[in-house]
Amino acid sequence: MVSPDGQLEFRLGVAQPESGALSRLAYQLFYHGKPLIDTSYLGLNIHFQEPLLGENVGLTSSQHSETSRFHSLTAAYMQNGSLARRIDVEVRVANDGVAFRYRVPISSPLMELLLEDETTEFNLAREPVEPGGIDPNAYLTLPFVMRQPGGDWLAITEAGAGGYPKASLVRSEGTVLLTRLESSPRNPGIVFEGTPPLTCPWRVIIVGTSREHLMQAEILRSLN
Repeated sequence: MVSPDGQLEFRLGVAQPESGALSRLAYQLFYHGKPLIDTSYLGLNIHFQEPLLGENVGLTSSQHSETSRFHSLTAAYMQNGSLARRIDVEVRVANDGVAFRYRVPISSPLMELLLEDETTEFNLAREPVEPGGIDPNAYLTLPFVMRQPGGDWLAITEAGAGGYPKASLVRSEGTVLLTRLESSPRNPGIVFEGTPPLTCPWRVIIVGTSREHLMQAEILRSLN
């Protein structure tokens, strides 16, 4: 799916992290035809349920729509096998960024939702110029802003959190940034308790030519 001006391209699908591993929901993001975010994996870690919600899934349906401000996609997936757990991914692509979020429909295996964490990744195609040397042990608050080689600026943030725990990023390995949710003081090991249907916050990637204009991006206005 591409932005209205054709400069941003978001690819959503299923990929295999490594030989012998379960396939997983994944995405890529291209800007001016060049990779901005390499293959990055998606999903939710549900307490006492394996595999991850987002592993071993198959596409059951998809819906597309277009406006002058953004193009959108909602893709519905079902986990293969006897579990029949479901997860939908909603995507919006504007000229200056992309936003995506999870929706968990009602299904008999998920009448109650106990989340241990998200497994949403942002695998940067290039090491950022600024900030340099991201500490792998540090929690990066959102919005996290970085300057890319060549001069473009990139921001990762969230929108529409509601009662969902606040997210931060940690450096996983290489250039992979991994989403981490704020823990619940009432229930260690569980970050969120709820029931389907659940609509998670938007995970937002913004690109621009200057740092100052990132937080005024059209993609953010489209989420209001």
